[in-house]
Amino acid sequence: MDTLLPIHVKKDIPENYRDTAIEKLFCYHNMNHPFGSYSKAEMLILMCMDHRKMMQLPDNFAYIIRNSGAKIDGVTFAISFAVAVAKINTIAVIGHSNCRMIDIGRYGVDFVQGLIEQGWKRQKAEMLFLKKHKVFEIKDVIASVINETKKLRSQYSKVQIVPMYYQVEDKNLYLVSEDKL
Repeated sequence: MDTLLPIHVKKDIPENYRDTAIEKLFCYHNMNHPFGSYSKAEMLILMCMDHRKMMQLPDNFAYIIRNSGAKIDGVTFAISFAVAVAKINTIAVIGHSNCRMIDIGRYGVDFVQGLIEQGWKRQKAEMLFLKKHKVFEIKDVIASVINETKKLRSQYSKVQIVPMYYQVEDKNLYLVSEDKL
């Protein structure tokens, strides 16, 4: 995909992200730089809840919010708290390869049955799926990450918000090039 910019060495990092928390994120995660010491978070990472992604970051470097499909739905208060109270001015929105939120309608039967097995009433399980699956469904991960980035930018105009992509297969972060779509 030419919308994904690989970042393997510092010179790959675009100028507008140099000397920022975004540069540090790439250096720690992709380049295995030695961890710095942090007494407060420098950024917020919004990423999918998928269990296959583990960020290589020092303690206290970032707030990390995991939500289905890296969506802001349901986590706006947490994001606002980090921005307003913790004075976070950088947010990375990270989608990933092989996301199970792609076309989640196909999981409807399994979703409902799984909740019934956990003691839910069928109608309640069906209503939850019907009400929420369209909110979290993704057709294209890159487009979804860019869409969530735009939503956040409209709410936090003074915060640097950067769309990224985690490739599960190589465990690297990529910068999403918004102008190549």
